Amino acid sequence: MSLLTTEMSAISNLALEIMKRVIDENEKTQKIQDEEKGPLALAAAFSDFFELASSLEQQPKKLDSEEISEIAHYAMDLVDRLESQLWYLDIHDHRDNLSRLFARLALWFIRRNAVMENLQGTANSFAIIVNGLNDRKELANMSRFMDEVLESASDEIKIDEDRSDPWRPWRVLNLNSGVAATRSLEAELMKSTFEKMERRLPYDLPGFFADGKRQMDAQDVPQEVRDIMTSFAEKWPDKPPH
Repeated sequence: MSLLTTEMSAISNLALEIMKRVIDENEKTQKIQDEEKGPLALAAAFSDFFELASSLEQQPKKLDSEEISEIAHYAMDLVDRLESQLWYLDIHDHRDNLSRLFARLALWFIRRNAVMENLQGTANSFAIIVNGLNDRKELANMSRFMDEVLESASDEIKIDEDRSDPWRPWRVLNLNSGVAATRSLEAELMKSTFEKMERRLPYDLPGFFADGKRQMDAQDVPQEVRDIMTSFAEKWPDKPPH
């Protein structure tokens, strides 16, 4: 099974596994006392959502973009709430599962023409996934998946007007897409990803390519791959010539 399979049955099973861990922990600790905002209420909301999503998956006709985007916003908010409960209950053994849940669910919606407005959890999750991978094929896949997410982002996110937060989803996704493409050592993927980064995140490129070139200079990589990184590093110098 693919690391980020997007069948709704697999997504719901993953959410159920995490949700069960939260419910069990809260039953032991009783840290979350508010029933309306607690794990059982969240589990019920997830159950209703997955019932709806499973029916949508079976329908030949897709919802229009506005409708599916509204459902996407609601569903990603549920996962945000699940993340908050994991944090509050001090549960750390489901970090990777939560990352896969964010990423899988985002891709499921994107492939149904949703416009994504809430990408913080998704961006952080892809960063965690990429950081834990060494398989070049999977890294290439992650770069392509992140490109799908970036293409689906709302216009407000794409404009990237407020650059004060270095951890904003637009920046995190673009940089990690570039990192994953570089580590895949797929020359064509690197080139296409870097060209998109030139349009999407030009102000971060001098540092990105300088760091990439330094790392490649210290490694044994195919010459074609080295040449691509060198070309972009020269195009976007870290320090302007005097």
